[in-house]
Amino acid sequence: MKLPVASALATTALTLISAAQGESNYYTVPVSKLAPGNNLSVDAIGASLQDGSRYNTVAVGDLASSNLPSDALGSSVNTTSIVPSGSKTYVAGLRATPGGNNRCTGSLITPTHLLVGSFCSAVNIRWASIGSYYINGTQEGEQIKVVATLNHPKSSNANFSSDLAILVLEKPSSFKPVALAAADDSDVKDGEWAAKMGWDDTGGAGTMADELTRENVQLMSNENCLKETLVDDSMLCSRGAANVTSCTGDYGGPVIVERPSGDVLVGVVTWGSDCGSPGYPSIFSRVSSARAWIESVASGVCFH
Repeated sequence: MKLPVASALATTALTLISAAQGESNYYTVPVSKLAPGNNLSVDAIGASLQDGSRYNTVAVGDLASSNLPSDALGSSVNTTSIVPSGSKTYVAGLRATPGGNNRCTGSLITPTHLLVGSFCSAVNIRWASIGSYYINGTQEGEQIKVVATLNHPKSSNANFSSDLAILVLEKPSSFKPVALAAADDSDVKDGEWAAKMGWDDTGGAGTMADELTRENVQLMSNENCLKETLVDDSMLCSRGAANVTSCTGDYGGPVIVERPSGDVLVGVVTWGSDCGSPGYPSIFSRVSSARAWIESVASGVCFH
């Protein structure tokens, strides 16, 4: 039995999206909207709850499409969800002090190395809080001092090409590093869903989120991306979305694809991700393109 529609379900802020798993017959909606009167079958409420998340997945068949905007189903519009505490522990908040606010985001790629965007090297990063959930504080994760910054030799502020840097930690982290994309780029597929993470609340005005967030993004080939903007082989694009950009709290953060064997880091959010221009492709640094350089400065990296 279908329940009556709540008019709020059809608002722009609640546009439905494909689930991170990339399954075409599922979309995600906020749990707060899964209440009687919101156009969901009774047995859909509470089903498939993602562990610790604020979102719930429901079958498209449980949605009365006649009561939704014509472009809601099957669109690539994205929403933000909270990353469950204790998961994605390779994500690091980058700070000036051990308990201060995160200024950038990074990814643990060896016990003593973080991969970030090169912009992060210019904002007084002295500490990394690895395995963090909150934007500041020392109540969880590991706070380790950053002792060196190594910028990609081809990094360019003019066009954001090879916009990557590696931070060296004072001591090894106990958290497991994330695997990096294969050199043959086989981990990046046009149209596949990925997730980018950081402390951006997608407000588009330089605002930050208190908790680690993730946004589902749909990857696109450089061939298709070139139809809308200029990119080179060191860059990775995701399709433009009506209400999503990559902003302040995401800089340096991971863009990952989720595999049965574990997460794979395919991109890094950079200064060139066009914060504040919804509908425009987001551009990330392509990890596979920097494999030789990464291996030359960070021994012990795990590649997918």
